[in-house]
Amino acid sequence: MSRLDEAAHPAVTMPAELALPLPTGDPHSLHLSATTLERAFARATSTTTVRGTLSGRLDAVWAGEAAAAARAEADELGRRSRRVVGALSPTARSLRTYAAALESAIARVRSLQRQWDALDAERALASLRAAALPDPTGTVCALAVEHARVEQALGRARLSRAHERVLDELRASARRCAHVIAGVTEETVPGSASCTPAQVRRAVTGGLWFADGVVSARESRDAALSDSVLVRRAVAASATSHASVPDAAVALLAARLQERADDAVYAQALLSELGADGLARLLMAAGVAQSRSGAHVDTVRGLLAGMGSLVLTATSHSAPTGTDPRTRRQLASAAAFLADDLVDAIGTVHDGPGDGRATGAWLLGQLLSGARAAGDDRRLPPALARRAAAAAATAEVAETRDADVRLRGGTTLDAGGDATFASWFDDASRSGDALHILLEQVGEDPSEHAALLAEPLPDSVVAGGALANSRGDPLTFGEHLVRRWVTVEAGSIASHPDLRLATDADLVRFLPSISSQTTAGAAETRTRLMLELSRTSAHAMLDASTTRIYTRATAPIEADVADWLSAMRENVDRAVAAPVADPGAPRPYAARASCGMQPWLDGAELTGVVGALAVDTGMGRRAKDPGAAFVRLVDNELAAAKASARSGGDVRSDVARLGFLDQSASSALVAVARRQDELNRSALEGVAEATHVVLAIRSGDKDELWSMVQAYAHGGTARGAADDLAIALVRSNVELAQTERNDLRRAGLLASLTTITGGGTEMRSPLLAGAGRGPALPSADDLAKARRAEVDAAWAALRNEKVQTFTESLTGALQNRSQAPDRLPAVGGPHADVNTALAGLSRGQQRHVRVVRSEKELRVLLAHVTESARPETPPGNYHGRTWQRDDGLRIGERTSTRFGPSIDIWFPNGEYKKVHIDAVAKS
Repeated sequence: MSRLDEAAHPAVTMPAELALPLPTGDPHSLHLSATTLERAFARATSTTTVRGTLSGRLDAVWAGEAAAAARAEADELGRRSRRVVGALSPTARSLRTYAAALESAIARVRSLQRQWDALDAERALASLRAAALPDPTGTVCALAVEHARVEQALGRARLSRAHERVLDELRASARRCAHVIAGVTEETVPGSASCTPAQVRRAVTGGLWFADGVVSARESRDAALSDSVLVRRAVAASATSHASVPDAAVALLAARLQERADDAVYAQALLSELGADGLARLLMAAGVAQSRSGAHVDTVRGLLAGMGSLVLTATSHSAPTGTDPRTRRQLASAAAFLADDLVDAIGTVHDGPGDGRATGAWLLGQLLSGARAAGDDRRLPPALARRAAAAAATAEVAETRDADVRLRGGTTLDAGGDATFASWFDDASRSGDALHILLEQVGEDPSEHAALLAEPLPDSVVAGGALANSRGDPLTFGEHLVRRWVTVEAGSIASHPDLRLATDADLVRFLPSISSQTTAGAAETRTRLMLELSRTSAHAMLDASTTRIYTRATAPIEADVADWLSAMRENVDRAVAAPVADPGAPRPYAARASCGMQPWLDGAELTGVVGALAVDTGMGRRAKDPGAAFVRLVDNELAAAKASARSGGDVRSDVARLGFLDQSASSALVAVARRQDELNRSALEGVAEATHVVLAIRSGDKDELWSMVQAYAHGGTARGAADDLAIALVRSNVELAQTERNDLRRAGLLASLTTITGGGTEMRSPLLAGAGRGPALPSADDLAKARRAEVDAAWAALRNEKVQTFTESLTGALQNRSQAPDRLPAVGGPHADVNTALAGLSRGQQRHVRVVRSEKELRVLLAHVTESARPETPPGNYHGRTWQRDDGLRIGERTSTRFGPSIDIWFPNGEYKKVHIDAVAKS
């Protein structure tokens, strides 16, 4: 409206924009809104929902209870949508009508404003004209000015009334258009004082199962996209500054994640946006600083808890209650894709700030540990837990076989205390063990346990042949658990006798699922576990520290293996009686028996498994009794023989099987004892060799020491016959003691069988027959004779050495008297002159040493053997002269600190001889 009369005294001049203001509003925006509504109307009317043909199409492709609900919902949604969509076109027309009225009003007001400005200009011009007229009395000028003022006032009043009429017409148009729009709004959202998009959305889709699912999913995806931008900015900022993510950003993100921990659509959308690599970079950037300085512990753990819950939510195939089938199917599909991404990323090594690095398996374990610590007791889907555990096992094996020696337990972060694994939580030995964390995700269903043990490990180029079992077939997860302590030890320089793996208890927890099953799968898994137990036991018993680790880690399952062997008696008898199969032929892991499918091992494999049950303490200086697992096996077999005797069955087969088992145990125990004897003899031989080396060092003769080194390099030895005799007399004979104890055990077994069957000594024949099918072993008498023969041979070697030394000395003396001092005999053959000359010399204290009586004889010998040789430059570590002969001999002459002038002779076959002056002759 005109503001002319707002002041008490109208101003002479007043701006038209102020006196006659333009109507408020933007016609262009109104036209755009109308265009948007028209486009929405066009799109909506082209859909099957608004046209009402959706339910008919659903009938052609979908049937069932959910399809009927979807058809009914489609009809209802169509009715609601048509009511709203039908009002879009009138609303658009009303907006355009008001926009046109507003445009016209604005144009008319602008015209009035121009007239207003013209009135002001006309009054000013009239005042100037009056002032220019001659008016001696001043009356004419005053009358002219007053006339101009009156004309201006009349004009302003006329324009103000015209301005008011324009605005009244615009208000009338606005009321008409608003009435139309209000009617549409009242029809859509009745009784609403202010209509919002959310109210319209609820009015159209509220209470409709599928439609609400679409709306809710869109809201969740929008929130996930917003939070993913926040994550990317935080990670990018830390990458630019080479620092960890700020604590405030981590806390904000953790809070937002925990708010939507149960929103499956949000979880899947956020993880899909970040990807496995983006998630790893976020965790590394947020956690590395905390692991090194201890700062922001609760903040980082909150982030892990939120992300861990999102992973559990996103990978779950069970949609929240009330989710429509369409959204449920989308969630299941996205969960499958996300599971594939997680499994693929398990073996990837991710870098963090500084030198921190971690595998995807370790990071996944940290996420799950965080969720569990925060009270989220949900588990991964069984299939994903199995696949992730198998992939983590492959990553573990590959970690021990690549060139990255700094990666320990899946990470280079500093481990807390003496823990084998690193973690962002307090219990590093458990929460840092990613494989154990993944096994905690497996429920208590026995079928899940059996499937996990049979899960094959994915292939890996780095792991290579380490992913094969004793038969060369791909490794399964159960086999990896049996040998896992070996894998963990392989990543260290030395053994850790105090090593504790939580997965050892996990393995024991899983075994009942396959122990009593007679299916082919369970039988194959038992076979694989028994074979792996046999191999790892043989590996462990070679060292005291690994024996202790094995006893704690894998030995607890030996009792189950003993029961498995007792349950597969038919297959044991068939395998023992069958001839040796072709090593290259494929062998089954299970074979049918009267009670169903049972494990299948050939005779050699059975021997190895029984040996693992019998040997439980490794090597030692004494004979050993079999382990508790083997005793359990024997007790089971004795009970079976007793039951056969009571029922009138064939006891002889039970006795023969016992004989084979006992022979297999004896073979394993004797093999351990034999290794102990060899180790003891090797140690004593090493002491003898070391004694000679010490004497050479104490002599201070570098050339003498170098000659000894040359002898060792060519496979020689510094020991003499006296050393070998002493070793033969004092070295251990555990093999003999073990064989005698085995004989006593077998006698006790025979006595037990006699008592059970009441058959007298007739059980001896089938017992020995069964033992004959096992590995052949020497008897105690044979071992005792062999040891006596070894001592006698050592005595004979010592006597022969002394006799030969005396004979050679006498022969040399006679030859020296009968021949000229400057000539030596020569015979035919390779190196004949050297061999003949050395044969005529006396032997020294060592086998490769010969002695002469004087320096003159030494010079004559040197001239003889170097007569046709050419001088050569000696090696840098040889202090003397050397010659090379055409027949391959190399001759050296030097002065020894201990023995004086000496000759060294190196033969082409690696043999080494030395000649020096006899110390007794010199004195």
